[in-house]
Amino acid sequence: MRLTIAVTLFAFGLMAPVYAEQKTAFEGPQKEIDAILAVFTEWAKARDAGDVEGVVAIYHPEMRIMTRDQAEYVGHKGVREFYSQYYAVKSERNLYASMSELRVFGDAAFVTGKFLAVDLSKRVEDPGYYLIVVRKDKIGAWRLYRDIDTPSPDGLSLKPGNLKPGN
Repeated sequence: MRLTIAVTLFAFGLMAPVYAEQKTAFEGPQKEIDAILAVFTEWAKARDAGDVEGVVAIYHPEMRIMTRDQAEYVGHKGVREFYSQYYAVKSERNLYASMSELRVFGDAAFVTGKFLAVDLSKRVEDPGYYLIVVRKDKIGAWRLYRDIDTPSPDGLSLKPGNLKPGN
């Protein structure tokens, strides 16, 4: 059932077009896994639509984005700054990703996988691994709490064939 849910979500663009090459590992109560996967679906829809405020609402107020060669983005203000810069409405940036694991430990969980951010207009091809920590907020809703990435050419395995501007 968990694999079916993950494959279905990926097929509908959980994190933009996804080209999974391995089986996702899940650990924890199914109810919590399903709730976290739903958050990732909501996040992807808002991000892909350029809905920066929709993305901000998905992040925990104490959020931190840690990405290479940049200062840490902190809180909702930092999330807004990061997504306005990279995924605003007219952005040509696309994010391809595959989830390797999702493991729940009480009120916190972590998700790992590969990503490839591509923006042909800016000549960006940014591959790597990600670690996202999700945590329940004061009312018990899952929110993205830490978003960390590291460079690795392994993310290039997600590259769809013949990328062209506008795809």
